[in-house]
Amino acid sequence: MLRLVLRPFGYLAFVIALGALSATAWVLGERNDLGFFAGRLARTMWSYREVTRRGIQMAWLAWAALLGLALSPLDPLTTRWDEVVLVALALAVLWRRFFAGRQAGR
Repeated sequence: MLRLVLRPFGYLAFVIALGALSATAWVLGERNDLGFFAGRLARTMWSYREVTRRGIQMAWLAWAALLGLALSPLDPLTTRWDEVVLVALALAVLWRRFFAGRQAGR
């Protein structure tokens, strides 16, 4: 039972770590040895869809839950900035998925 409850958090932690690895590669760049290695490792891990699929699903589910909380009357923050940040994050991810991939293939 405990494994069933904790598994989604493990998937979410995996995707967050993979995102941090990708960000490290982007910040350090290809010239830095660590940036080069992080980039190759991140690209390799992202290419295995069967490994990352569950983590991506959990990340979108967590995003939807946070957006639902932000839009509800139980919102702990009284400003609209939490909704703006969550929607901007989703738009950035979708933009990268649908439009940035086509530019790289030129």
